[in-house]
This record gives sequence, C-alpha cells and structure tokens, in this order.
Amino acid sequence: MSRFEVSEQPDPACWDASVCAVGGTVFHSSAWAHYVVLERGNAVPQFFTLYGEGGAIVGVALGFRAQSGRALLGPISGRLWLDAVPAVLGGDPGTLRAFVRHLEEYASAAGAVELAVGSFAYRGGSDALEDLGFELRRRFEFELALDPPEEALWSALEHKRRKNVKKGLRLNVTVTDLPGDEGIAELRRLQSASGERIAQRGGPRIGTHSSSIDPIAVLLEAGVARIIGAKLDGRWVSAGLFTCFNGLVYHTLSGHEQVALETQAPTLLLWETIKRYRREGARRFSLGGASIGAVDPRSPEHGVYEYKRAFGGVTLECASGTKTLRRTAKRLLRLLEGAAGLVSTR
Repeated sequence: MSRFEVSEQPDPACWDASVCAVGGTVFHSSAWAHYVVLERGNAVPQFFTLYGEGGAIVGVALGFRAQSGRALLGPISGRLWLDAVPAVLGGDPGTLRAFVRHLEEYASAAGAVELAVGSFAYRGGSDALEDLGFELRRRFEFELALDPPEEALWSALEHKRRKNVKKGLRLNVTVTDLPGDEGIAELRRLQSASGERIAQRGGPRIGTHSSSIDPIAVLLEAGVARIIGAKLDGRWVSAGLFTCFNGLVYHTLSGHEQVALETQAPTLLLWETIKRYRREGARRFSLGGASIGAVDPRSPEHGVYEYKRAFGGVTLECASGTKTLRRTAKRLLRLLEGAAGLVSTR
C-alpha cells in the first residue's frame, strides 16, 4: 500500500536528495520552488512524496497552489499546478498513475478548480495523464546526450550551425561567465530586447516578475544555475541562464541584441556552454522547448524549432495535461471575469 504525503517546508537538502534518488530534475527541486514563489508572487509551494511498500520513497513532485486575491473570486479560482510530471523511481508507469491519482484527490479536497501538470524536462507520462482524463497539450523539447566525445557532438551539428560557430569565433565573440548582479541585469536587458522582436513577429510577450528580489538570484545562490554571456567589442550582446541539477543542464532563459544574431553570438555561446558542461560531468543538455505548432513554417516559432533541432540531439514530443475538477466553478469564474474585466490568477 502506497502512502502519500504533502509538505510546504521540507528540509531543502533532504528534499533535493530524494529528488535526485528518484531521477528528478531542477523542476522538482527546492530551489525551483523558491524561484516560482518569487516569480509568481501568490504561489504556495507543495512538496509531494509517494512512499512504496516498506516505506521507501518511490516518487516526488513539486506543485504550487494559488487563487485570486479578490474576495469574490477566491473560492472559485483555486488552482494546483506542477511545472513537471512527478518523478518516480525507474519511470514506472503504474507508480506515476497512482501518484497522479493522489494529486487529483488532494487537489479536489483542497477545493481546487483545476489541476495542471507541466512537461519541463519531460521523461514520459502522457499515457497516465490521458488515461486519467487530462486534456493534453503537446509540445517539443530538444535534448543532447553529453556522453559522446566532443568530436562526435561537433559532427552532429548541422553544417550551417558549425559555420555559425566559426563565424562567431572569426568575429572575436568571446564567451564567459556573467556573474552576480551584473549577470542578472544584463540577462534581463537582453531578454527584454529579444522580447520586443518576438512580439513584433506575432509571438508571445515575455513576462516580468513582481518581486523586489529577482527570482534568478535564488537559482544562482543555490548553486543550481549560472549565467553565461557572449561579448563583442567589450559589450555583452547575448546571455543565457542555464540550470544544472542531477546531471541535466536546462537552457532556462536567454536574451540577445540584434547584433548578436548577426554575428552568431548565441550559437557560439551555446556550443561553448555544451562543451563546458560536458567537461564538468553533466550527462544531458536540454535546449528547451517549442510548441507543437512550430513545425509549421508559418508559425512564429518555426525558426526556433529549426534552430534547436539543428544541434543534433533528439526531438522529444512532450505533453502537459490539465483537468477541470469543478466545472461549475470554472464556468462561473469565466463569466465573472468576462463581466467585470477581472484578471485571473493565471
């Protein structure tokens, strides 16, 4: 008989050790919990543990609860979400299915209107979500195995990407750590520049945080992330935030000036970062994701899809899932938001 437990404040070191033991990622970690709380403002972290027979931990999940701060909407706007599918020992489908059932029961008892399970650093789980009645949303992630020698990784790059790396080197683009407050400030500046270009192409706007402390600082201080930048003529023109936890590097955020794109600084930055993490012993490198519609040449994300695919890794088809637990409450929430122009917690 399995046992399901939830905590809001576990010991960070003990929690992270359990995450690593069952194959979890940064999206299950205590540092990520702190990051999301600062980024979202109204999120309450929920640390879920599943114990198997004999009391051994067989799965962990990191979730967040939130609801509208408006008195009228609060009782009908509660939501529980996970940024990643629960991590279960050996990836066992039966254990995962049992875990998701426990999460649904917990969310229902807490009065949540909706339960959502994300797919960052995806390792399967769509079958379990679909079997349990979740509405799936497909997306891609792009991942490199870092086991092969550097020469093999270089050969796996598409010819155009290899030319881009060489161009960046020829134009004297340099890649190095961008530490501390300077790194955060430069990354945010460059992220804003990228956001404007994306919006002009019809893509989604990049959100901002509301905390007085930048959430990125939490990841840096926890030692699970670093900012790496590319410099041209003494100026930072490209930067990326890379998390590294339990052997997986995840390209979490990035930003670039227009001149960076013209000099191929982002491609050189990625290649140098891949080599660096491989030397340091990381096992996998994720370039992040793209929507399922990005395969369409007409999509504003198509260029991102082609760019990430060209690094020679595997293209993973992922699935996030959402399940409505209180349909009447959700319909009422939408009616009230539409009538009053109110903003939901999402």
